[in-house]
Amino acid sequence: MKRALRAVLALSLALTGLSQASERFRFVAEGRVEDTGNGLVWMRCSLGQRFHEGRCLGEAQRYSLSDAETRIDALASDDCPWRLPRFFELRGLMQPNMAEDTAINGDVFPDTPAGWYWTQVSAGGHSQQDCFVDFAGCGRTRCNMAGQFHVRPVMATSQASPACFAD
Repeated sequence: MKRALRAVLALSLALTGLSQASERFRFVAEGRVEDTGNGLVWMRCSLGQRFHEGRCLGEAQRYSLSDAETRIDALASDDCPWRLPRFFELRGLMQPNMAEDTAINGDVFPDTPAGWYWTQVSAGGHSQQDCFVDFAGCGRTRCNMAGQFHVRPVMATSQASPACFAD
């Protein structure tokens, strides 16, 4: 009886977590998710991976800041103005995930590697804009502009055209 009660409780907690995720996140197109609370659209996969049947296949690549900015610029268009996320936007995706080794919702952002992610860099120096986020474990943040890190593109929902969401 106790085992059955624990199973029901675990299922209830899991469904509550999915419900909260579905309230905040809306799947708007293949490989894209809208963060309705923040007015952002995120790529579900890191650059280097491709979204297929609910998974991010391939290996998330690491880039220097210059290469990350070049990749984002090549990806962006008038319809889909992708950019590097701001520090607070990327950090806002952090959440303890006890079932996985990453501090991000694996149902929304599957196969996210534990590793540092670039954010936008401010002109002229070190600030909260030049920090990066690590989704390993409970999540960490650090500020520096050297290294090679992963990239998760984002755009403002209000700046995206409907053509960006056509599959």
